[in-house]
Amino acid sequence: MVFTEKGAVEDYILQELDDKLGWTFVGKADMEAKRGEDFGEPLVISDVKAALRRINEADLSDADLEFIIVTLRTIPTTIDGIRRFIDFLRNGIVVPVEKEKKEKVIRLIDFNDLNANEFVVTNQYKVQGIRGNIRADIVLLVNGIPLALIEAKNPATENADWLEAYKQIKRYEEQAPDLFKYVQFSIASDGIKTRYFPNAFEEEGKDLTGIWKDPYPFNRGEFKEDLLKIVVYGMLSKTNFANLLENYVFVRKNRDKANKVITRYMQFRASDKIFNRVIGTLAGRKSGKFGLIWHWQGSGKTYSMAFSAWRLLHSPEAESPSIFVVVDRKDLEEQVLRDFAFLEIPIERIDKIKKLIEILQWGKEGKRGIFLITIEKFSPAEFADLEKKSGKIEIARENVIVLADEVHRTHYGKFGTLMRSVFKNAFIFGFTGTPLSKMERNTFQKFCPKGEFYLDRYSMMDAQDDGFTVPMSYQARLPQYHLNKQQLEALSRFQDEEISELSSEEQKELSRKIIPIREILKDKAKIREIAKDVAEHFTNVVEPTELKAMLVTIDREACVLFKEALDEFLPPSYSEIVMTPDQNKKKIRGYYERLHAKYKTKDDKKINDKIKEDFLTKKEPKMLIVTDMLITGFDAPILWAMYMHKPLKEHRVLQAVARTNRPFQNKKFGLITDYIGILDDLESAYGSFEANDARELKVVFRNLEKENQTFKRLLDSVLEVFSGIKRENTHESLEATLDRLLDPDTAKKFESLIRELMRFYEMLKGESFLRESLNDYSWLTKLYVAYNKKYKKKNVDELKIEMISKKTRQLIRSTIDIKEIEQKYPTLEIDENYLKTLKKLAPKGVGAAIDIATNIDHEIDLHPTSPFFINLNKEVKNTYEKLRTRQMETEKGIEKLRAVCESVTEWKREMKEVGADRYPIYEAIKLALPDIDKSRIVEFANELQAHLAGKNLIFSGWQVQRDVRRKVKEEIRIKVFSRFKDLKSKANELTEKIFTALEGYE
Repeated sequence: MVFTEKGAVEDYILQELDDKLGWTFVGKADMEAKRGEDFGEPLVISDVKAALRRINEADLSDADLEFIIVTLRTIPTTIDGIRRFIDFLRNGIVVPVEKEKKEKVIRLIDFNDLNANEFVVTNQYKVQGIRGNIRADIVLLVNGIPLALIEAKNPATENADWLEAYKQIKRYEEQAPDLFKYVQFSIASDGIKTRYFPNAFEEEGKDLTGIWKDPYPFNRGEFKEDLLKIVVYGMLSKTNFANLLENYVFVRKNRDKANKVITRYMQFRASDKIFNRVIGTLAGRKSGKFGLIWHWQGSGKTYSMAFSAWRLLHSPEAESPSIFVVVDRKDLEEQVLRDFAFLEIPIERIDKIKKLIEILQWGKEGKRGIFLITIEKFSPAEFADLEKKSGKIEIARENVIVLADEVHRTHYGKFGTLMRSVFKNAFIFGFTGTPLSKMERNTFQKFCPKGEFYLDRYSMMDAQDDGFTVPMSYQARLPQYHLNKQQLEALSRFQDEEISELSSEEQKELSRKIIPIREILKDKAKIREIAKDVAEHFTNVVEPTELKAMLVTIDREACVLFKEALDEFLPPSYSEIVMTPDQNKKKIRGYYERLHAKYKTKDDKKINDKIKEDFLTKKEPKMLIVTDMLITGFDAPILWAMYMHKPLKEHRVLQAVARTNRPFQNKKFGLITDYIGILDDLESAYGSFEANDARELKVVFRNLEKENQTFKRLLDSVLEVFSGIKRENTHESLEATLDRLLDPDTAKKFESLIRELMRFYEMLKGESFLRESLNDYSWLTKLYVAYNKKYKKKNVDELKIEMISKKTRQLIRSTIDIKEIEQKYPTLEIDENYLKTLKKLAPKGVGAAIDIATNIDHEIDLHPTSPFFINLNKEVKNTYEKLRTRQMETEKGIEKLRAVCESVTEWKREMKEVGADRYPIYEAIKLALPDIDKSRIVEFANELQAHLAGKNLIFSGWQVQRDVRRKVKEEIRIKVFSRFKDLKSKANELTEKIFTALEGYE
């Protein structure tokens, strides 16, 4: 079967939407007729006006409709404009209704009755943008408004993959921004790989692209691994599509930048299940007041809570609920506040028990809204005192929803018990990545209804497979300073929440045991030795990657001791402590006096916030020193290495080390270095978790030696490509090796493997076990540089190797003679001299032919908008591939390429003769009218150029100004009709070609 992008992808999507999912397909011709061929307008005006009258209870006049259309048209093509349109989409537009003499909210979409709307899908949707014309493969419109766009590529064509589709959509954004203030998200697909992203005029590559992996609420088992079909059903079924538009797309304000976010599939699924359980139970259709959301790190649990809270708060069926987001730590409280604020979802912080009581007793039934509280506010002692004065404190209403984070930690004791008694009829949903199944602490028993294991699950492997986390690797260093098993158990128990369940005498006894162990850990000489090793490892392994590190130690005093020791071996600006002060400790007091002087404030929270912000956004600090703060809930993708000097166990150690598992650039894994011995007995720690988690932990959290083994396997695989070739430092050896890469499949395999090898080298360079592989790796990097220079005419700077591996770029600088490679495989300009050289040397062999082809490719790259070179590109690529795959005789290929070089030389000669500024016009006319007299074309080009310049229409940036573009096109059309009266049938084609040529000329 021969695939085309239309047959394989585009037609399939249209068929599923039209036949199975209830959308109405309107073909290209019918849609263009409906639009009246007004392609500068992205809206289908007739459909918009019809829908406005149909779904709104208002007597709308033509003037009212025009008011709404103008309101939409004048939305700016900026992120603020996108925010405004989302508001209009959700909440409607306030319109002074002419006939009724009053203002009314007019809806664009009826989200309550989806059948009242018109869901249309069309293909080859043309838009004349301010920077160019586009034709999108598929556009989905609701009530005449384009809200989603799909670009398809042929899965059978090399280099025509989803990424090319994504890049094409980015070009569309640039060329026709008025379309994308309406389009909420786009889908790029090659039929095999499919990605979606929210449109918000981001720089190419900066969009939050994602994979939608669940057709929920359709049965996942029926879809197998057909990701394209999953996306179509999961995102584009009418119910899900409307739900996404109404509840799951937001503009997020993050520091000084705003961007657009759309839910991930696991967030959508969990949030929808929570919503359905609450609304179904309130309506009497279901029964169930609890649910466990078992989502691993990287799933965005705070966003799942935010989406759930937003949707429930705005649901009429929930009848103005009270929603309590419950956390157990102040740093998580800050994170929830920040993330809700980013999405502009209102949330009220309950900072005191007195305020909690006020909210609970507000108007007899409790205050409505979204509230944030830490669980320790539910203090039995303080509640008992207050209830003596004012009676029983509780909310009896059913429409109370609790969204509790990290429930594996603190929902088993007195605080959790009181919370449930206060919210006696509430819905309670627990969120955790690591539920416990211990006898004394069983998360499943606390949050799962009878017969249900969880409400929603997103596993460690799901997160890793989706690219939201990377694996974590660990190693032990300085084992002579590790604690023994009994010492670790005592310390970790003292650190753990279980201490609150001990009696006061048991707590005192445990405290007496751990004092000498703490002193061992805080021995200054030992801390200095560990700090020295940390500094060496950081300098050799971490710092060259430009990633960052965190040191976790036993307590606040130890933080100060480590900071003082590290400052001996690293610049003091490299590291900072993030902790709360302790005025009872002299060393800590002294540290804070210096800190306050340095930051010129005594506000410790401001200082901590400043340090965290600088860590995330600036070069320094490069390492944070912490004890309790930031080891949960701190999302810092740039954090790679964690130096562990604190006894943690079970979920606490997992949550701490998981700070390193966020993807960033080419981070292959998070790196944990153990200086205390907590990872020596890692296997036994898995027993506290559910069996599936325990199995997955062994995959995602592994010994660093396995990364070394992976590197060696990759290295052997690349070397195998060149088996049988003598590796010598000679030109003949290099040529023989490069000849092996003439085969396209071999070359593709080599490129893929070497780039993956570079990513691992970036992580492992500096580790001692890598030394034995350095010679082989250096040879391969030299080969990679030479391969790109010979066959792609790319110099080492154009390869941007530092984007993959900064350490490899350093290795190339220090070990490879780049000038020698440049001289062996130079990029030559195609001109008369080049033609003479070809004639004189009479090149033979496939390598020589490909060398000519790559020089032509270089010329094509220099003239990307020229019709001549655009057409030439296809011919050269075809010849190039036939030569590489031995489908064309070498002699014939060289003759074809020599002929191409002659035509390039002729093109350059002609451009020089006509003039570079007038040549785009000349070339466009010559392409449309090849038989017309040359002098006539030159004369017209001169006249048109002078005419446009005289009217001040051609200047830097004219292409992006709508009115100027329109005027330029009008002037071209007038001149064409005036000059070529004998060719009126070609006038419109000529006008478009000349305009396009001028548009692309800088």
